[in-house]
Amino acid sequence: MTVTRSVRLAGALLCLAVVAGCTQPTPGRPTADRAAAEQATNDAVERGLDAFREYFDTLGDDHARVYNYLNFGDVKITTEHETWKVGDPPDILFKRRFTEDGGWSETIYQAKSPVDYIKLDPEHAFMAPTPWVSVPALYKNGFDNCYLLTAWVACHLDKAIGETKLSEPDEQPHEARATDDGFEVTTGATLKSMLDEGFISIPEDKRDGLTDRQLAWVVPVVLRFDANMRFTGFEIRDTVRDGDATPLELQLEYEGLGKAAKDDIPKQPDASQVTPITDKAAVDAFFTKFNDRTPES
Repeated sequence: MTVTRSVRLAGALLCLAVVAGCTQPTPGRPTADRAAAEQATNDAVERGLDAFREYFDTLGDDHARVYNYLNFGDVKITTEHETWKVGDPPDILFKRRFTEDGGWSETIYQAKSPVDYIKLDPEHAFMAPTPWVSVPALYKNGFDNCYLLTAWVACHLDKAIGETKLSEPDEQPHEARATDDGFEVTTGATLKSMLDEGFISIPEDKRDGLTDRQLAWVVPVVLRFDANMRFTGFEIRDTVRDGDATPLELQLEYEGLGKAAKDDIPKQPDASQVTPITDKAAVDAFFTKFNDRTPES
């Protein structure tokens, strides 16, 4: 009989609970009991990380949302992304907004189209005389699951966790527990590794305000799974402090919303609603302004 990863993790968690109970004062083997409990926890965490990686390695039709909040002095960032991915090669709908009550932009990637279509949000509507623009297709040379923006965050988080395991192994949390509807695994990554991987973003001219201790701070990462050990989301939430230095508040959440369907991907807009952008320099200039949170008309 094949033993599934979910059963193995559940067994590890059960083992951990039983062994931890054995660490009550009893004659004999307290050192061995503590070692067994620690090993059970480590095994559970590693199995959770394996399930986390497998989810994105085999990502199929998928609907997900990422919420990002950052507060560091006068730097305040709130961003929400939502993606729908269908098929192989995929058709994709990507939505983005920069404030909780702001308007959404929409980008349609069609597997067989030479161009992508971008519907401008209200803050960037001045950039074209039409509601939509088209740009050369981003994935024309092929697609990888980690290219999908919501998945991109998870892929780079995995790298940051791996880097922290090498650089700060004694500071990295190792916790696993059963929840009402599944499991949670807690690990962590240094702030520096998160900045290096790019999914926590602070403007370069503001990073001097971070101390070495803040950069080395290991931020907890909670990975969530259902009862079948299928990944459902993660949360990063912490305040990174160092004495009188400016504190950094972080909140980054990934939520799996189930399977996307073909009907979730809009059809391409009518040509009369689209302004084509084809020149490379013009495309680069467009994205620079389109990704600016406070564009000027």
